[in-house]
Amino acid sequence: MGVRRAMDTVIEASRGNRITYTLGPLIHNPHALEMLESRNVYVTDTIGEKLKGETVVIRAHGITLEKRGQLREIGASVVDATCPNVLRSQGIIKKYHSRGYSIVIVGDRGHAEMDALLSYTGNTGMVVENIEEARSLPPMEKVCVISQTTFNDSKYQEIAEEICNSSEECYIAGTVCSSTERRQEDVRKLAKITDATVVVGGKTSANTKRLAEISI
Repeated sequence: MGVRRAMDTVIEASRGNRITYTLGPLIHNPHALEMLESRNVYVTDTIGEKLKGETVVIRAHGITLEKRGQLREIGASVVDATCPNVLRSQGIIKKYHSRGYSIVIVGDRGHAEMDALLSYTGNTGMVVENIEEARSLPPMEKVCVISQTTFNDSKYQEIAEEICNSSEECYIAGTVCSSTERRQEDVRKLAKITDATVVVGGKTSANTKRLAEISI
């Protein structure tokens, strides 16, 4: 849902062949990116003078608060295509961080969505990728556990419960995207009745990687 919405948003923003930039690739599909470039939509990973006064689309993963500030400073015309599920996660983090909760985010360290979420903790949040890392966390009085929206839901529940075991008060946010959950469940069912499963998608896509892991 998030990527489809972002694609629709950037196509609308670039009507009339208006030069438009996206912070990072909008989708892990080279053919789709070529189509966007033919419409004067270009990918950039840096915020600098070339974006001054230009239309810049924030992709579904969202961006850090620091980068939002940089875009404002250079006067870019920002079109926010952050996935609603990611926006919800950001809101949960802001709420519990303001109440003094430690924030633990379960997901892929260094992923764009994770970096954006971390910025809403004042960069005091902790990232956990697996159960082993969860077990090594220090005891916490109050903790809010939240996940990358494309994380393996069953693994997330296992990791979150482990984190809660060493805290006095724990809130587990249900932030795995519902369409991601359905897709993962479909792959689990297929894997039980087939000899092999082929996952078609971008090799660098978190969604694709997760489905491949589940199908084994």
